[in-house]
Amino acid sequence: MKKLYFKEKFFKITDHYPILDENGREVYYLDQDFTLIGYKSAVSDKNGNTILNIDREILAFFPRYTVSFADGSSMVIQQKLEFFKHRVHVYMDDETLDLVGNIFHYDFDIKNGAGQNIGAVRRKIFTLTDTYELTIIDENYTEELMALVICLNNMIDREQASAASSAN
Repeated sequence: MKKLYFKEKFFKITDHYPILDENGREVYYLDQDFTLIGYKSAVSDKNGNTILNIDREILAFFPRYTVSFADGSSMVIQQKLEFFKHRVHVYMDDETLDLVGNIFHYDFDIKNGAGQNIGAVRRKIFTLTDTYELTIIDENYTEELMALVICLNNMIDREQASAASSAN
């Protein structure tokens, strides 16, 4: 089991920040491309090798992200509305992941297709910026879980921006 920490910058136009391990060492780096429409980002390891790319589809009613991994596999993360609640579905090449808990407050567990708990995300409260702790129980899912946290963060950022603009 290991933990990763994501902490956004306070003033930002795009996301560019290190992903830290439990000892505070930079183990990955998130680099978001500037786009007027859509979302594109990449995560690289400490040697600068890209390990995954994330693209948000532009023409989708609810946010839909495609994650491409360096090994050629892929994953789709789709937000849906079910019974008047927002749900997130994760489809991988050979299985699905299930998010259990309060997704849009970043407190949830992640289960694989067999129902085994593979990770958990907890949002840190009383911080100036979005800060989350990802607990990886099954390290075979490390890259998938990192991508999921990044996509969920983008969904929340979009929802907050939409709410702020409609309040004005």
